[in-house]
Amino acid sequence: MGHAKEIITMDVYADNRGIIADGAPEIEAYMKEVLPNPEETEIFKKELLEIVVDVTEFLPDAV
Repeated sequence: MGHAKEIITMDVYADNRGIIADGAPEIEAYMKEVLPNPEETEIFKKELLEIVVDVTEFLPDAV
């Protein structure tokens, strides 16, 4: 006696970000924490560009 086997597959086309954001409001604070914020990134870049390191002790004396 043989046994029949079937493999059933299904493709799901959905917006997973929308599902997570709409379906789980309790993790909104976590999502805000881990997702990059473009405004904060730009502020961070500008602050990094304002840093000036004193390297005169590493440069040779000018003659």
